[in-house]
Amino acid sequence: MKYISGVLLLSVKIIFVVAVYDDETSLECTGKTYRNVTLTAYYPDFSDEDHEKGYLDKKGSKLRNLQDYIDNRAEFVTLSMDSGLGLPYGAPVCIPELNRHFGHKIKLQVRDSSFDMFEAGYTRADICVRSEVDSLDYNVNRQVTLVFT
Repeated sequence: MKYISGVLLLSVKIIFVVAVYDDETSLECTGKTYRNVTLTAYYPDFSDEDHEKGYLDKKGSKLRNLQDYIDNRAEFVTLSMDSGLGLPYGAPVCIPELNRHFGHKIKLQVRDSSFDMFEAGYTRADICVRSEVDSLDYNVNRQVTLVFT
């Protein structure tokens, strides 16, 4: 009988993971905090008859959705809140629950409002998602913490 002996060489690769997003040292948020906020999802309505209002924010800019942000195709995600709050257009918001779920900070900006947000105050926020299917995800339809940074 012949025995074949050999040496198995394994190539070991060490992969370093670096944050590709700014200031990713922590997924937590600091600033003015509102707890137990109802987060719900909405999506652009491209079937809108005038083909403008359904996919534009309150100042006429294109809505930026969560999925495009995650795919690195948007610089932020559009958030809709009660216009009666007097928040400045583009006010930065952080939601630690979303950060933890997606593994990095999600940059949100308050840039939209709608009639169903009237007098909701800080108890409700709508996050823009890509499609109706995306709007059904539990992670964008739940109680969250809003932090104005």
